[in-house]
Amino acid sequence: MSLLTGDFMKNYPAVRCVILCQLFVIAGSILNSCQGVQGSEKKYEKFLTKIYEKKIFNGNVMIVENGSIAYQGCFGISNIDPIDSLRLNSVFRLGSVSKQFTAMGIIILEERGKLDYDQDIRDFIPVLPYEGITVRHLLNHVSGLPDYVSLMDDNWKPELRADDPNRFISGNQDIINILVKKRPEIRFEPGEKWEYSNTGYVLLASIIRKVSGMEFSHFLKEEIFDPAGMKHTSVYNYVIGPDESMPLRVYGFAGSKEPDVSLVDSHYLNPAEGDGGVYSTLGDLMKWDSILYTDLLVSEDARNKAFTPALLNNGIATNYGFGWFIGKSPSGQKVVEHKGGWAGFRTCIYREIEENNCIVILTNNSGDHLPRVLDRLKRILHD
Repeated sequence: MSLLTGDFMKNYPAVRCVILCQLFVIAGSILNSCQGVQGSEKKYEKFLTKIYEKKIFNGNVMIVENGSIAYQGCFGISNIDPIDSLRLNSVFRLGSVSKQFTAMGIIILEERGKLDYDQDIRDFIPVLPYEGITVRHLLNHVSGLPDYVSLMDDNWKPELRADDPNRFISGNQDIINILVKKRPEIRFEPGEKWEYSNTGYVLLASIIRKVSGMEFSHFLKEEIFDPAGMKHTSVYNYVIGPDESMPLRVYGFAGSKEPDVSLVDSHYLNPAEGDGGVYSTLGDLMKWDSILYTDLLVSEDARNKAFTPALLNNGIATNYGFGWFIGKSPSGQKVVEHKGGWAGFRTCIYREIEENNCIVILTNNSGDHLPRVLDRLKRILHD
């Protein structure tokens, strides 16, 4: 879906000032970069400006080359009511990019001996009606558990709209209660297939809460965000409207032409934790990328487990570890990455861990162009 027509731009001149703001950001960045980076920086800027001007991109981008920021920029608006421009420190909802933080929480607890990857999940959530599913199955998306989103759509106050505050769940326990009450069948035996499962990561967050004795949001803050220096990252739940505690929060929207442009930021499942719900910035995700090369959170051996493909029962390898998809860069080196999408947001983090390169894209306009934008940025990165 394309962003904002020319008519919309005319009606909201504040949007046009983003290009000018961007020039100041670029100028400062160039002064602090080496000659080799300047060339690629201009290519990133040229491409992103072009797709912004074509109304197909609205968001923030950061590229790390060899461990240093080669480019960062913001294009477009953070909200449509009132119109406000994006900033480099704008706080975006990450969607499923959040799963890597949930996975890291489990890795931390496992390394401390608080749980075992091959432990039955009913040891932690005994009311669940499913046998033979382990923590590892949840991490690897091979549990066979049915999707909770469609289950809740059908069974949680379906007479109300998705953005009605009276429909909002209170948290993960409401999802677990519906699983117990409705007992939907598993889609396949654990370990037989790979199938992406938001349900699995909601349960992982609940396991973290059970084992640690802490709220999931507090655990991630104390064990991951604070040690990593990610001061603008949090598990953030809200119903609707602005929040003084997060003045630079970005809002998700949809539509390309008035009067069809509308906020889609509010959803009754926003309070779910584990599969999404983390908000962050470009700068904090740079810190996250950097800290994953160190032993500050967990040992190298523990980190490598997250970046190792899962094996199905028949021995066939998947392309997913613990919270990360695993692949190859254009130069054939190892990549770990994840994309996210929820309530207007489309996001991704792409890490070439053997080359110390990283691309972060954060958008908030419900567009479907992110895979192609990422592909082009990878091509520029590898010249």
